[in-house]
Amino acid sequence: MASSFVRTTSGAAFVFAVALAVAGVARGERQEGTGMKTIEGHVWYRERIALPRNAEILVFLEDVARMDVPSEVIATTRFEPEGGPPWMFSLEYDPHRLQDKGRYVLRARIEADGRLLFINTASIPAFQGNAGAPVQVLVSRVGGGREGKGAKVPDASLTETYWKLIDLDGQAAVVGAGGRELHMVLASDGSRVHGFSGCNRFTGSYQRTDGQLSFSQLASTRMACMEGMELEQRFLDALGRTSRFRIRSDQLTLYSADGQQTMRFVAVALQ
Repeated sequence: MASSFVRTTSGAAFVFAVALAVAGVARGERQEGTGMKTIEGHVWYRERIALPRNAEILVFLEDVARMDVPSEVIATTRFEPEGGPPWMFSLEYDPHRLQDKGRYVLRARIEADGRLLFINTASIPAFQGNAGAPVQVLVSRVGGGREGKGAKVPDASLTETYWKLIDLDGQAAVVGAGGRELHMVLASDGSRVHGFSGCNRFTGSYQRTDGQLSFSQLASTRMACMEGMELEQRFLDALGRTSRFRIRSDQLTLYSADGQQTMRFVAVALQ
């Protein structure tokens, strides 16, 4: 792309091209001559502990905008940490895989022998913030500081998580039309929720205050299905009755105003 600027004879065109190039540089991002781009940043944690010698750090660039599938992994990098935190990473990705309507976040894990040690629990936007500044990814220790293989995964984030329905009013293994799993994703920006409700896709708004959670303005597409219609109505009714939520590890439980459990979800693990 740089060589095309040199061959430009018009001064105005040259200035315009340079402006476009500068505008295209996002936070922690640098352009590559091969057409690939790189996001640079640091992975770190607050705990004053050392990692085992066989530890590995994995960083993923993911698109969390799609409604009917788990987040799509756009690129990943894996490296062995040296010294103490923070650890710098460079994540190369193909910009042609990015979509205008995509919502791109970074996810980081620290593992040893396949055992999860640290993971980030907050959503980290990949292309927002101060241009040129490295992205900072804070990870939290698995199990809240407890040792051993029985340590639990830290609580999943309510937002930007693909929540798969596993229980509706006591009915387990719930699937909709075509065997598709019911699910929802709560966006971190705009307080919007979307997902698949049994026959149709649905959207709506949510309000969250401490442990309180409610849904409103729920609407769905109007496709008729041979199966899943009754299930869809029950699902949307349960969302409308939601007043409180609880997250424990990778499970989300919703409750009505009278304290009755209405639905239970599990966070879909990403590969």
